[in-house]
Amino acid sequence: METERNEVHFFLEKLGELISETFGENCEVVISDLDRPEAAILYIFNGHVTNRKVGDPLLPVARERLQNQADGFYVNYNGIKNGREVKSSSLNFELEGHHYSLCINYDYSALVPAQRLLSQLTDVWQGGAQQGGVISAADSAIEEAILRCGKPTRLMTKEDRLGIVTQLNEQGVFKIQRSVITTAQRLGISRFTVYNYLNEINGSKNKNA
Repeated sequence: METERNEVHFFLEKLGELISETFGENCEVVISDLDRPEAAILYIFNGHVTNRKVGDPLLPVARERLQNQADGFYVNYNGIKNGREVKSSSLNFELEGHHYSLCINYDYSALVPAQRLLSQLTDVWQGGAQQGGVISAADSAIEEAILRCGKPTRLMTKEDRLGIVTQLNEQGVFKIQRSVITTAQRLGISRFTVYNYLNEINGSKNKNA
């Protein structure tokens, strides 16, 4: 049993190292043992992003997210850590009877000025309306659906997210280009999960019919 666990840890360590090496020094990868929240971090690469180290406890916000996240993962949530703009994704999973999480924190602070400059350069106006207004309409519908739910996205259950996707589907939002990706980003899930929700919704409709 101990040998199997060592093999799991070896795999997770190499996986974390691979991801951090691929995306560079701004990409922090954290492997945590969720069964030991008081000393959760097993491996961490590029720990300077959040100033953490091996043996550090699970952060309170991570514990809260662990209790409330849907489908075992939470994608592209953001926040400011140590004055840095950081976007994160986390995955909770079970291997050989133990519970782990893999978290990726990417410091994109250096890209923010470039993003603003590109936005200024690419904004164009046609006939008195800014190009991209159709996407803005989709954004507005997504925001309204989230507000109606009455919960912050980090506290939403699968049922909450499914309800939002159902509402947006009934409004025809997903006929708009890139609306699935936008919805996934705002709900903190993957676009594949959105497609799974849509399949579930359509399956229920066909069954009722």
